[in-house]
Amino acid sequence: MADDRTAGGGHVRYPGLDFLRALAIVLVVNCHAVTAFGSPAEYHVVQLGGKGVDLFFVLSGWLLGRQLVRELRETNTIDLRRFWYRRWLRTLPAYFAVLALTYAWQVVKGNRDLRLSYLVFGQTYLTDLPYFGVSWSLCVEEHFYLAVAPLLLLFWRVRPALVLLPPLLVLPAVCRAAGWYSHDPGVETHARYDPCALGVLLAAIEVTRPRLWAVLRRCAPVLALFGVAAAGHDVVGRLNPELGWRDQGVLAWALIFVSWVLLAAARPAWAVGRAPGVRYIAERSYAVYLLHPEAFAVLHRVGGFAGLPLAAFIALTWLFSLALAEVLFRLVERPGMRLRERFGASRSREAPVPLK
Repeated sequence: MADDRTAGGGHVRYPGLDFLRALAIVLVVNCHAVTAFGSPAEYHVVQLGGKGVDLFFVLSGWLLGRQLVRELRETNTIDLRRFWYRRWLRTLPAYFAVLALTYAWQVVKGNRDLRLSYLVFGQTYLTDLPYFGVSWSLCVEEHFYLAVAPLLLLFWRVRPALVLLPPLLVLPAVCRAAGWYSHDPGVETHARYDPCALGVLLAAIEVTRPRLWAVLRRCAPVLALFGVAAAGHDVVGRLNPELGWRDQGVLAWALIFVSWVLLAAARPAWAVGRAPGVRYIAERSYAVYLLHPEAFAVLHRVGGFAGLPLAAFIALTWLFSLALAEVLFRLVERPGMRLRERFGASRSREAPVPLK
């Protein structure tokens, strides 16, 4: 979820990726707003926005995978400690701040059953997510990034180990198809990490296979159009339920999003990413994701939304979400990112060493 463009190297901003991050959070928040509003049938299509979580997964896979593979190519190793420290200082402060508020609210409501599994990202396996439901996707990412750096190092140094790559890529789809998960629709990491993995794979191609990457760059607009058409299949199906079209699965949507990330990466100057407000929303997307459920709670507590049209409810959701997110971003998230450069163990490889 969290944008981490400097996990292992210098800062490079892709406006197209900002646009996709902003798109992902808009899709997710609007989807959840419709659900909180009562899921009116005529707005069923908006609930496709839940797929935005998989767009976040592909984006994070691309961004972090690119940094890791570049480090491998340049140094023949990965500083695992630095990678994990930077990742944790990027994601954990905001997560634990919101978790602390969630625990406090549970106590205020008289619920003393505080699930400690949330402290170690074990809630998707050890609980039924009684609260802080959006945290499932953070579990997927934290688990995945604990494993992906050592795996990349293994594949780099022990080339025969690459035989494990295809089974690892298809394992989540097999688990979903076989129903090997506890929570419907399957939020455990083993059943949902493939969008992250595909993002890493795309990054590995960009860094290590320049000829193939050149072909993909040339084909990027066409592939992205195919992705739009594939997404349109589900939109049309939801707008016209009499067609009987079923939504495409996680893997299909992950491939759709890979095509869009490819276009954004292949066209660094993509103008749509420079539209007013895009970067602002992209930078705060993690905070908005963590806190937008609280916006629904605020709306309920200040009088609910009886009589409001859905558009007004969504607008108020965004107003409260952005206000709460701004506080979290400025007081917790951004200081955590700055803190990374103050310690040698978490400082960017390309950052200057501070003078004593």
